[in-house]
This record gives sequence, structure tokens and C-alpha cells, in this order.
Amino acid sequence: MRNLRRSFRGRLLIRVAGTGLAAGMAAGTGHAAWADDFQVQPGQPTLGQLAEAAPAAGGGQPVTQEDLRQVIELLDQQKKKLAAQEQALAEQQRVIAEQQNQLNYLKVQVGQPVQPSLVPVAYNLGPIGTPPDPGAGILRIQEGEGQQPVGEAPAEVEERPEVSIIPDQGGVLTREGQLVIEPGLEYTHSDNNRFFFQGFEIVDTILIGFIEATEADRDTITASLAARYGVTNRFEIEGKVPLLYRRDRTTTTDIDGVTTPSTQNLEGYGLGDIEIAGHYQINDGTGGWPFFVGNLKVKTITGTSPFDVDVDSNGRAEELATGSGFWSVQPSVTTIFPTDPAVFFTNLGFTWNVADDVNATVQGAGGAVQVGRVDPGDSINTSFGMGVSLNETTSFSIGYEFNYVFPTTQESGGTTFESDPLNVGSLLFGWSYQYAEDMSINLSASVGTTEDAPDFRTAIRVPIRFDMY
Repeated sequence: MRNLRRSFRGRLLIRVAGTGLAAGMAAGTGHAAWADDFQVQPGQPTLGQLAEAAPAAGGGQPVTQEDLRQVIELLDQQKKKLAAQEQALAEQQRVIAEQQNQLNYLKVQVGQPVQPSLVPVAYNLGPIGTPPDPGAGILRIQEGEGQQPVGEAPAEVEERPEVSIIPDQGGVLTREGQLVIEPGLEYTHSDNNRFFFQGFEIVDTILIGFIEATEADRDTITASLAARYGVTNRFEIEGKVPLLYRRDRTTTTDIDGVTTPSTQNLEGYGLGDIEIAGHYQINDGTGGWPFFVGNLKVKTITGTSPFDVDVDSNGRAEELATGSGFWSVQPSVTTIFPTDPAVFFTNLGFTWNVADDVNATVQGAGGAVQVGRVDPGDSINTSFGMGVSLNETTSFSIGYEFNYVFPTTQESGGTTFESDPLNVGSLLFGWSYQYAEDMSINLSASVGTTEDAPDFRTAIRVPIRFDMY
């Protein structure tokens, strides 16, 4: 447009110096095109009027300096008007961008995905000569219920971060009235070379009986179905039903210098220990504070106890247990601190394994041994890590878990025996993908970093959400 104006002005000056303005304006289609392109204020002559007032080319009065001055002033006014319009448009674009940023912030706060959107704009530039209004032309959002005036900082809302945290470490609670059904599949492998009490297994790597040197390859596949329900926005209940398949290959050497090493392949499958839990969000996470979530989990004894499996004449089990045989209660506190774009989390808990009178007889090389009261070692449970949201559908987590298991004690033949404590540490990884609005796919893996930890564990979980009301 500016180039056209320069070209037109150049042609106009040439015509004035030559045969006159009238000939240059009337010739060709130049008059019709340019007269429609300019808007003038009332009282000012248009280019068409100037052309019509001038005589025909070569037969009338020459154009005066006043006529030329009016045309130049008209062009300068149009130039200033265009510059003002460009300034108003730039200001409108800035305000629209600010409104979009505020809208995106609100969407993140309520857990909605942020997607690009078009904002309608209506332009009202006003008459020529009117100073541009930076706010003119913007379709302002009408204030109403559930909306917030543009330009005001959004109020802090009680929303937990929507980043999936590594399973069994605590995390985001289920919203009120929402039911989450979560099928899962987990595989665990461990290869142990150590001394332990041979006979009855309470938990992995803890057996009760005679001391033996054992090399064991252990594989466990667990299919589970978990359900979580949001009683309120701050309180959630949970239940988990596991089905286990276990396979062990064990090579045993009795510590007597006489017995020949033996290899044993065992299997076991069935219902595991059902777990129930409750989670309560203690605070609202405002004022720069992290979210604190209190957890309480209870493990039952629905699985097959190690003291209920069949044993041979030497006191060795002929099948594997699918449960621990002891009740356990685990209180813990999870801390979630959201930052952009990461979410940091920690978990600190204590597991109390309830002692019980077993009153079982173990057969060994030294004869029958009566096992009385057994007190499985309690444990201190810690973990920490962070989750990072890559976009509105994908996030990953990394963390570390360490459990210190106190010694297990047992009474046998009037004597109390005590095992060694255990140090179980694992490096944790997690990945989550929002497959649909109400369904996610979560993968996790852990790698043992201490001698007492399983070598490797991986799991897949598919939480499906249902709104009950």
C-alpha cells in the first residue's frame, strides 16, 4: 500500500509538471481505483471531485498549488490513519495473548488439557482522525457464574497435581463420587545366594528352620484387581485382590559338611493376601505448602500361609505359599510438592507385622523342631522421587525406595532365635499415558540396589475411571 502511494504521488507530480493534473487523473482507470480506496472527512474534496473540477486534458486551467497541497494532505492523513490502525491491532493481539495465557492457567489448575484455540475479534476502528482505543474491537468475556474477570489474578484453588506417581508410593486422590477400577499385572525376579533359616518362608529371603546355604531363582507373576473410590475430595478408600503364580528353583546345601547339595523346583498359585487402605488429604496445598496425604493400609492373611503348605519328611515345603501368614498394618505420610513442570514426592511409613503363635513342627536333619511364637520383623519404609509432565497426556516418574526390615524372632524348643536385619533398596521408574479421558496406561519398573532386594520388578496398570454421580 505504501509503495502504491509513493508510485501514485510520483505520477501525480510528473503530471503537474507536464500537461496538468486533470489529464493524469482522468486518463485510464486511475481515478476509479484510487477514489474508492480513500475515506475522507466531511468537507474535504475527494480525488474524484478534484478530477471532475479540472478541465479536460490540454484545454482547461492548470492545477494550482492549493489543489496539490490538498491532495498531499489527504495522502498524509490516510498514512497516519493506517499507522494508528496497525498500533491498535498490535495492542489487541497483546491483550488476546494475555487472556489466552490466563485461560490456559485456569485449565491447568482444574486438570483440563491445554489446547490451542481461536479467540474471535471484532474490529471497530472508528472514523478517520479519531484516536485509536487499545481496547476497542475485542469481544470481552461476560462475567458470570464460574467465570473470572480478565486481568484479575485467579484465586487459589484446591487441586492436586495430575501427575501419575509410582505405584505404592501414594499420590493423587480420587475425586468425590468417582470410582477407579485398576487391573494390573506384575512380574518379579530375584536370584539369591545366601544363608538363611530353611523351612518356612515368611517374606522373600526370610525362612524359619535350620541354617542352610541356598541359591534360589525366584519368579512371581501377580495379577491384581484394585478399586478406589472417592468418598470426598479429601478421603479415598481402596481395596486390592491379588492372584499369584510362583516358581522357585532352589539349590540347597546343609551346613553339616556331609549332605549332598539338592535341587528343588517348586510352584504355587492362588489367592494372595487381600489389602485394604484409606487415604486422607490433610491440607489444601495453598500458601506455598506441599500436599500432605495420610495413608493407612492393612494386609490380611487370605493367601496360603507358609505354615499351611505340605512339607516332606525333611521339613522342606512341597509347594509355595501365596501369603505371608501374618497380619500387617502400615501407616504412612506422603508429601507432594508441585512445581512447573515437575512434581516432587516423598513417603515415610512404618510396617507393623503382627506376631502370632505358629505352633508348627519342622522336620530337619537334626530331628523334629517345634516352632512356637514367631514375630516377623517390622520395617521402616521410605521413598522419594519426582514426576514430570511432558504434555497433557504423557508423564514419567523416577524415584528411590529403601526399607529397613528389623530382625525376625522365633521361639523354638524353649530357645529364641533371631535372624539378620534386611536392607531392601530399589531404583524406581514410572511412565504414564492418558489413553482416553477416563483411562490411563501406567508402566513401572524397579531395579534392586541392595543384596536383599529383588533383582527386577516390572508392572503395568490400567486405571479406568467412572463417575458414580
